[in-house]
Amino acid sequence: MKRWLLAAAMVAGAACDTQHDAAAPQRTVDPALRAALASALPGDRLVVIVNYDEAATTSDAMSAAIQNVGSGVIQFNNLDLVAAFATPAEITAISALPAVQGVYANKQLRYSAMLHESVATIGADAVRTQLGITGKGIGIAILDSGIDGLYNPDLVYPTKTVQNIKVLANLNDLFTFKGSLKNPAKAANLFVENLPNSETSVGHGTHVAGITAGLGAASGGYYTGVAPGANLIGIGTGDVLFIFWALAGFDYILDHRTAYNIKVVNNSWGTSGPFDPKDPINKASKKVSSKGITVVFAAGNDGPGENTLNPYSVAPWVIGVAAGCKSLPDPTNSAIHCADQTPQGRDPVLADFSSRGIPGDPLYHPDITAPGVHIVSTRASTGTVLNVLDANHDLNLTSTCAISVANAPYYTCASGTSMATPHVVGVVALMQEAAGGNLTPDRIASVLIQTARPLPGYALWEVGAGYVDALAAVNAVRR
Repeated sequence: MKRWLLAAAMVAGAACDTQHDAAAPQRTVDPALRAALASALPGDRLVVIVNYDEAATTSDAMSAAIQNVGSGVIQFNNLDLVAAFATPAEITAISALPAVQGVYANKQLRYSAMLHESVATIGADAVRTQLGITGKGIGIAILDSGIDGLYNPDLVYPTKTVQNIKVLANLNDLFTFKGSLKNPAKAANLFVENLPNSETSVGHGTHVAGITAGLGAASGGYYTGVAPGANLIGIGTGDVLFIFWALAGFDYILDHRTAYNIKVVNNSWGTSGPFDPKDPINKASKKVSSKGITVVFAAGNDGPGENTLNPYSVAPWVIGVAAGCKSLPDPTNSAIHCADQTPQGRDPVLADFSSRGIPGDPLYHPDITAPGVHIVSTRASTGTVLNVLDANHDLNLTSTCAISVANAPYYTCASGTSMATPHVVGVVALMQEAAGGNLTPDRIASVLIQTARPLPGYALWEVGAGYVDALAAVNAVRR
């Protein structure tokens, strides 16, 4: 079931500069960069990500070559990529350098968002009550808008959120040009650490964090997350997420994976378009996976049409998550908590907004489905965007959110594959504790798929293997 098919024919359109390098590898042409260059003036400088062949050169050598054409650089500690600050002419020169595989725009990405019942739906409460497994000691990285561990007792810093970081403000000032007395900046060092609250104004990351591992302290345990014993590592990429900061976040995770025992990373964000294995995000997520960290991505909210998946969720080395109801159909109970979707004549399980793959395609499909409709989770005091957008659900006590007046100050309701993804991330943490922390990403994916509950009437390209089953997955790996 896992998507292990990568063929050369899948590589996005590429071109070789045989005039400069007869043996040059295929070079990916990034459509987003091509569009940006079409409107750029000759003196404009753009932030771009350079993907190079690590077997042919080094980060230092590539950085020096880029500086020699007049551009500024920032290096990564663990990723075979370099960020450059370059004019259109310099970008052309960079793309022709030996060993360069592609130059990509630093395009803007988007968060994939528009517990009580949802945790029970996937059997995570039974993992706690029957097996005593909570994800204790497992590190969960939340690569998102930030975490409010100052205001919300469910995510309190530094005992629950054990590290909380945020990006520095002005990226353009951080590039190093040739002749500078300083060495090139390292992306993983461009964060402010030890922040009780790294959430500025969105609230998205705080909501996601509560689903994965919230303590439930503010609600007397009612809104407890999937893996409340796990530790959270908040990587705040800011209110607006760009490719560079996502890469810097992955770089930070690799630098600190041992210190915080990071075993899984939540990515409730993405983009649109075709899957490109040379895309910097895909290259970075593959490197993270190769180091034993399970990478989980939201499938996207562009459904119900075919071929609408977040391309980062398509990568064979990650787990892509579709969004379903927080209560599965019960023939003895007609109440279905899935008002935001269209059943289309089938059991109302898959949310209408959840992105779909391509029928019959071995690669383009979600891996698994998890609750993503009307999920109540932690509220950030600084989460103005989410707090305002979801106020109509929060304050309507007859809705499927139904947050009490007492709980409303600390919880809010949201829908999206953003909310489905952290359910799976929490299950990964439970599995890792049960197995002593020794599970590989491949093993995690295999067990999740094998133990998923089938969803009759739905196809692989819509829901993947089916609905995640935490109890079955944990029992399959317990030592």
